[in-house]
Amino acid sequence: MLNKLIILSKNDFRSRYAGNSLGALWAFVYPLVTVMLYWFVFYVVLKTGPRGGVPYVLWLVSALVPYLFVTDALSSAASSLVDYSYLLRKSGLDVRLLPAARILACLPVHGIFLALMLVLGIPLGIRCVGLLYYIAAELAFAAALGSLLSIVTVFFRDIRGILAVFVQIGFWITPIFWDLSGFSHPLAVIALDPVSYITEGFRGVMSGTASAGGVWGGVCFWSVTLFTAVLAKILFSRVKSGIVDYL
Repeated sequence: MLNKLIILSKNDFRSRYAGNSLGALWAFVYPLVTVMLYWFVFYVVLKTGPRGGVPYVLWLVSALVPYLFVTDALSSAASSLVDYSYLLRKSGLDVRLLPAARILACLPVHGIFLALMLVLGIPLGIRCVGLLYYIAAELAFAAALGSLLSIVTVFFRDIRGILAVFVQIGFWITPIFWDLSGFSHPLAVIALDPVSYITEGFRGVMSGTASAGGVWGGVCFWSVTLFTAVLAKILFSRVKSGIVDYL
């Protein structure tokens, strides 16, 4: 199963850039241009001062990077079963592999973003453990919610349009241009928007400060993630045998 998952993710990554002259090189160009654009606007043009003891560009990018990954992974996973319906009809492939493959296909670009973020930042030392923890957290959340959305999309195709709207809304309500430290009820924000736990965690690691959510923020985040994963598993088990008929 792992071998099939890796093959599917590689093929999906290649298909994203198929037909382009530069091919997969676009995967490197996009993160580089994005980070350089933010650096130019906020550091050169606006001359924004440091936040949380780190340069503003790093403070901003450290929260933007995980948000871009999670939203890209969710958008890709949500349409995975519909986009690859022909594979399910012909090969009898395990439907659970497709959302996971789509999420893994987003990792190369995310890895480049992370590398650029580390280049902008400072030596992490022991904080690398914290960074690995939040990478695991974003993967777990994307896998749980992505699987759930992929099933719902089969029966309700408008989910993709609705998700696009929420991605735009989330860009402003998720702590990217602001942080949770000055918010009186951070747990409420994390419960309603679990991605905020991840963005705050990445920012805390890069700035050397504690995440605003604290231990209870982690409990809240993992509770939501676990509940979503269990719900997705229950739905998969109930519709697995007949899901091809709806595609």
